[in-house]
Amino acid sequence: MTGEMTIENVINRSCINLHMKGRDKKEVIEEMAEMFDRAGVLVDKAGYIKAVYERESEGPTGIGDQVAIPHGKTAAVGKTAMAVGRLDKGIEWETLGEGTTRAFVMFAVNDKDTSELVSLLSQVAIALCDEKVIETLLNTESEAEIFTLFNRKGEQ
Repeated sequence: MTGEMTIENVINRSCINLHMKGRDKKEVIEEMAEMFDRAGVLVDKAGYIKAVYERESEGPTGIGDQVAIPHGKTAAVGKTAMAVGRLDKGIEWETLGEGTTRAFVMFAVNDKDTSELVSLLSQVAIALCDEKVIETLLNTESEAEIFTLFNRKGEQ
């Protein structure tokens, strides 16, 4: 891959859901994987879910402030993409902070884009250092606002 991959290159409006139904970690991962699958991002949904669980077993992807950044890197991903999901009520999720998790920024990364994963995670982490970004992520009812929010932050 040439050049640095940015959030605006990988975020997909059809992969934003501010009213997910998941009641636990398993359901959230499956629901977000389904968004990727419907968007044509995955070549093997089960393989992608397996990669997410493998990454989850390595350490927490919850970063505190009710936000987690789960991700999977595998050949089961046809095109690297980002999804954003939110629950009305927080769930238990292994996290570096305290409390439950309601918002998820998830990446599906093709295993050929290994270096790009670090760049994308860094861009999202920088964006999430801004309290206004977290407040918007947790409270907006506008999927378009989420799309714009991460596009704008990804450009900085």
